[in-house]
Amino acid sequence: MANQFLVKETLAAMQGISAIEITALQNGTYEGVELLGYYEKGDTPAPIKYYLAAATPGPGADDGGSLIVVSGIGLIHEFCDRVDVSYFGAIGGVVDCLERINRAIVYAQNNNVKIVEVSQDVLLSLPASYYGPGILMKSHVYLELNATIAIRTNNNDRYAIILFSEVVDSGVFGRGRITGDNATHIETSSEWGHGINIVDGCSDISIQDITIENCCGDGICIGGAETADGGSINISVEHVIVDNNGRQGITVTKGSNISISKSRISNTGVIKGKFPMDGIDIEPNKNNSVLNVNIYDNTFLNNVGHDFESNCMRTNTMIENVNFYNNTIQVTKQKSATVSALIKVNAERLKDDMITKNISIKNNQLVYEFDGVPQITAFIYCYGSAKVIDISSNTFKTNLDITSIKLDTVFDVVVGSNFSWRSFHFVLCQTEVQGLTVHANTVDTLMHAMVSAGNSSKIKVYSNTINKQIGTSVMAYNYSNCSDLFIYNNNSTNLSMGFFSNSGMLSNCIIKGNVINNFNTSGKTNGPCIYVTGVSASANIVVEDNTILQTANALSIGIRASLSLSETYIKNNMLIGQFAQRVSNEVGAAVKVLDQNIILEANNTVPGLVKKSAAVGGSASPLPNAVTDSVADTLPKIVTDLNTLIGKYNELRILTSEVRGSLNAKLVADRASGQQA
Repeated sequence: MANQFLVKETLAAMQGISAIEITALQNGTYEGVELLGYYEKGDTPAPIKYYLAAATPGPGADDGGSLIVVSGIGLIHEFCDRVDVSYFGAIGGVVDCLERINRAIVYAQNNNVKIVEVSQDVLLSLPASYYGPGILMKSHVYLELNATIAIRTNNNDRYAIILFSEVVDSGVFGRGRITGDNATHIETSSEWGHGINIVDGCSDISIQDITIENCCGDGICIGGAETADGGSINISVEHVIVDNNGRQGITVTKGSNISISKSRISNTGVIKGKFPMDGIDIEPNKNNSVLNVNIYDNTFLNNVGHDFESNCMRTNTMIENVNFYNNTIQVTKQKSATVSALIKVNAERLKDDMITKNISIKNNQLVYEFDGVPQITAFIYCYGSAKVIDISSNTFKTNLDITSIKLDTVFDVVVGSNFSWRSFHFVLCQTEVQGLTVHANTVDTLMHAMVSAGNSSKIKVYSNTINKQIGTSVMAYNYSNCSDLFIYNNNSTNLSMGFFSNSGMLSNCIIKGNVINNFNTSGKTNGPCIYVTGVSASANIVVEDNTILQTANALSIGIRASLSLSETYIKNNMLIGQFAQRVSNEVGAAVKVLDQNIILEANNTVPGLVKKSAAVGGSASPLPNAVTDSVADTLPKIVTDLNTLIGKYNELRILTSEVRGSLNAKLVADRASGQQA
């Protein structure tokens, strides 16, 4: 019988080995014991073979998997690259699956086994202690989850199904699921029951490909103690589904160099939700910092709270260098009444020890469409002294009247190259916005204002396009006390007004080079194309080089300035069409209206005449060169000539590009042949 194995169908049978069989093992009659299953034959992935352990220095402690101690002898199996937890008895609904999984992980760490696998569904009973929780990960060990880890209903105030604490080079991956007890959790106020918790002292941790669902707290929480040190670094979450968790999909309270990508975060707060019910929330606790976070290529679907929130509201906290890009947010259901936007970025207002800065929100698709009155007021809301924010190349789509971007007490914001299918305001500056650039954006349908600002300064609005209006729309709107406001080279079609300032002080404002095309607003009575009014302190306002095209049926004023304004100039503008009134200098306004303003009217009976409003002193001046055609004939020709010039310009750009390409190709060829150094 030499080289033969003693066969046992279950661990219990192996533990009941007889004295005769032990002697046969000791004298070499049997090479070892072949175990066919743990609780019953075939319940492990494959049979495994145990060998007699050396008698000296003794077998050690029975761990229920790699070492079985029977009648003073040790039967040992050495796992190589991986170990399945079923070999340690973690199978099905066994009460002590948790303990047996942890034994397998400890064995793997002590014996340089890289992977611990869960290949069968298991059920865990969690202890009540938060830091003596479920599965305890160890350094240099990865959990391959290809089945479901579920927990029994409990009344714990806190729990973590899987905990990483002071662990390096570790993670969880596979096709499996981590399932909490949110729907049945007994302690109704609990909001700290997490699927995976990564706390202080961790580095190089990866969570990949798994599903985390139904936890009463967060699907994943990355954080630690309320101290400035100890934060985890190099944390990666990729290809993960985080669904139906109670408080948050993913929370980050502390750490740096964190990546969350290619994942789906959905239905947070739908079942027994706990505020704030966000998809992803960066919310440092007292004395914590969150630095260098990349969130990209994710899908957010029907989270009750904000889909993404960066929230710095506690003492001595910082959020810095966060990039949220290439994500899709899809909302077809109502949000919580506490939610202001799909994306929120904020810090405590004007607090030096609560800092949010360098936030980038780029290339995202944001869709909010459903039947009903929305709870939210904006797609993106930034407020409370957040600094250096880049909101660029995003697409906003809605069937509701909500604002695309709302700003309040923020500094140095860029809004560039975004596209909005529909906006109430495209950018609303509620108060104290300092340093805002809005450029190269396109709004397909505008309800109210491209940029609406109050009590704000250093605002540039340029090279934007507005295609049509569905309300009383305006390119830029100052509703109270703005300074250093520059509006130039914008283009609008079917817009009621170009610029409107109706209250408060306006100073150092330039409105230049804009095209306000209202030729297609059939049947609509428009407001003023440019309307400036203010208090006596308003000053330094220039309206120049704008082109205003108006329909014959419109009753709007071309350019109008009222009340007391100083150092205000209206010059070099072109007004095409018929206007109820062209340039108005009302009583008390110190406005200089210069002869260079050109007014062409479709029903003008005096060819070639530059007309000025009757309210403006000074004689009319003739157009340069002789004009023999009526303006009614000249106007279409001007439009045609402008289109021709645009076409020629585009042809020249294409030709220039082709020539540049040819020259570059020749330079490369010459260098390859040695003719060019």
